[in-house]
Amino acid sequence: MKPGKTLLTLAALILSAQLYARGENFGLNVLTASDIKLSASSFAMPAPGAEISVMDEAETATYLADRETVTDTGEKSLQGEPAAKNPGGDGIVKLYHQWTRESLEIRYRDERGNYIPEAMQKIKHLFRDRLTGREMSIPAKLVELLDIIQERHGGRTITIICGYRSPELNAALAANSGAVARNSLHMKGWAADIKIDGVRTSALRDTAKSLKAGGVGYYPSDGFVHVDVGAVRYW
Repeated sequence: MKPGKTLLTLAALILSAQLYARGENFGLNVLTASDIKLSASSFAMPAPGAEISVMDEAETATYLADRETVTDTGEKSLQGEPAAKNPGGDGIVKLYHQWTRESLEIRYRDERGNYIPEAMQKIKHLFRDRLTGREMSIPAKLVELLDIIQERHGGRTITIICGYRSPELNAALAANSGAVARNSLHMKGWAADIKIDGVRTSALRDTAKSLKAGGVGYYPSDGFVHVDVGAVRYW
């Protein structure tokens, strides 16, 4: 990354989350390296092995664009992982992560309908949090949803813009924008913001809504659709 390019660093995000937790007004601002003068003891570093991601303003703006709606009623009814359901996909997903630039084409369900643990683990890793590198189990129902959406659009690769979102990252985002869902299903690993190259965002939305598998958020100006396996709702 070129020197002097505006970055949203790990330190800024963690500091914002900590101040937000104490009720102080600290926005998720875009900072340059010279703006941040923290000693190593100023914030807790992630556990050994965690990926320390540096997100530029384009990535952060995309996360802030997701105005997910989570109703109190819906949240109370979603205590356990949603039951897996095969809506007709072929058991193979082709995924590309927009920010890590990682690709994954994998069979996650065998011919008997059993989910393949090694494949689900690789999907879990692809969906990891961009701030801490932390991973969260991804429900098979969400993978099935992505599979059938992919099938309906000619088997084209699905680009993942945002998968699992840690509480630290979500709190920092919420501190910057009141429209960010504080109980986002991204924090459960139950949601994904997606796009498919060559497919209109409106067509992707219509496909997701027709499946009635959960929430669908439409963001035409940002070029993506939010899908989740929570309560059926649209925004």
